Amino acid sequence: MTYKIAVCDDEQIFVDDVVKKLKEQSEQCEISEYISGEDLLNSPLEFDMIFLDIEMTGINGINAAFTLRERGFDGMIIFLTSHTEFMPDAFKVKAFRFLDKPLDSEKFNEAFSEAKKEIMNTEHILLSDRNGKTVYLKLTDIVYLEAYGDGTYIYGKTGIVYDTDKPLKYWKEQIGSEHFYQIHKSFIVSYLYVSDISKDGQVVMKGFKQPLDISRRNVVPFRNGFFDYIRKYARIM
Repeated sequence: MTYKIAVCDDEQIFVDDVVKKLKEQSEQCEISEYISGEDLLNSPLEFDMIFLDIEMTGINGINAAFTLRERGFDGMIIFLTSHTEFMPDAFKVKAFRFLDKPLDSEKFNEAFSEAKKEIMNTEHILLSDRNGKTVYLKLTDIVYLEAYGDGTYIYGKTGIVYDTDKPLKYWKEQIGSEHFYQIHKSFIVSYLYVSDISKDGQVVMKGFKQPLDISRRNVVPFRNGFFDYIRKYARIM
């Protein structure tokens, strides 16, 4: 999935630093920059995550966050500050993290990874099966997807298989590629449920005995992508 992120700080040097760190961590970010709380509050855009400086002239970060919550924003707010006395107020607006300035790269990367994991845990897709049943399915509950004819089977972690009339290409756009990989023209798998990748080009998914074929050209990039994913999310999985 693509993460829609706002970075708001009245010092451009800190905005640039956050943007640089975000781009180093993920290519799947749509980043909007703001240099005041007023600019952020006047934005018509919607966000999954906001990196917000507390000490700004005009509307400070705490008051901007209160206004955002009152408007119904339920995304991740990560505060940036060099003063810890603001922490009690930050908790009142359900801040996800507090990062000290100047930003430590390791702490920043950990906070960003955990925020993405939190978003994924609440991210759903809406599907209607061929029986007319409508289901909200969490991305973290999807083990893999299989194309057939003009439709797609979606295999859930509980063993339920959803028969949908949308092609695999449609679902690939819905779920994004950070936590999923298309190993074959017929299969997209979740990195979360990979149990074993064999040398002969097959993958076994947790809870399923039948291995899935990996196309020859995808064996190496899929294996590399999986180990990159494990290294990236090992502390929060």
